[in-house]
Amino acid sequence: MKSRNNKTIFWSVAIKVTVPLLLHLALYKQLYLNKEAQTIPDKLLNVGAAELIGYVLLLTLLMLLNWGIEAYKWQQLVIKITPIRFFRTFKAVWTGVTLGLFTPNRVGEFGGRILYVPRKFRIKAVIVSLIGSFSQNLATIIIGIIGLIIYLHQVEQITLSVTFAVGLVSAIAITLLLLAYYNLDVVVQLFKRSKYLKRIYPYTAILAEYHSRDLTKLLLLAFWRYSVYTAQYLIFLKMFGAEINIVSGISAIGVIYLAQTVIPSFAVVELLTRLPVATLIFSKYGIPIGTSLAATTSIWILNLILPAILGYIFIIRYNFFKNRQS
Repeated sequence: MKSRNNKTIFWSVAIKVTVPLLLHLALYKQLYLNKEAQTIPDKLLNVGAAELIGYVLLLTLLMLLNWGIEAYKWQQLVIKITPIRFFRTFKAVWTGVTLGLFTPNRVGEFGGRILYVPRKFRIKAVIVSLIGSFSQNLATIIIGIIGLIIYLHQVEQITLSVTFAVGLVSAIAITLLLLAYYNLDVVVQLFKRSKYLKRIYPYTAILAEYHSRDLTKLLLLAFWRYSVYTAQYLIFLKMFGAEINIVSGISAIGVIYLAQTVIPSFAVVELLTRLPVATLIFSKYGIPIGTSLAATTSIWILNLILPAILGYIFIIRYNFFKNRQS
């Protein structure tokens, strides 16, 4: 018993000490060593004081709405396992953001979130969290593919026949993804019948509890959340002086988020993979590299780094020893 308590204390201290060190290192590499990022304050000076305050308030509210939607989405998933209050899911989501910064494709988010679920339900909570990730990725892929087709036709000026071919292949791919999403009970049966996967069937059986109505609600929330951080991106572009119409802006942002989804990366260095794509795509619309870099860096700070810092506050206050017993 004493050995277990010592391990709990060790990991509690390790997490609480390591996270701020890694976060500080990431900010140093991504911002201090990034010459373009250092120009953001100068660009902000070109915005009027009253206008800047309005932008900051609007963007902050949209950031809270963004993660509020995600918290509600996760609550709707977990509530089929155990009752959980909205504020607790909000803390769980932000704690997940903090821990997810340092793992490939943010898989560490699951580990942060399940800290707020009773111990006996944690494996099931990870399983159902995959549905939430699937729905969000599905929204990103659908809008991203549409944006890619618009971009290829408008900017790269590919022929109508090639556009049709790309659209047809994309439609088939999206249809297959939707079929997989709306047939989770088939996945459950595969686990049940497989000799090798049968052992985890008791945990995956919960997937069958999510019916078409539940999955549609989650997907709509995912699209709503996507529209929020797309709006944030457009606002940042406008704030830094970019001139781009809404349709072109949405299609360009869709391509950037699509690339971000399909290219594995650590969220803490996600900026390194996002910046080259963003500058390439936006340059096709005549947006200066400095402007696109400033907007892309700013949305990374607002939607990931700031919530990660706030999430760390929840980690500091989390009692690993007490919650280990629950």
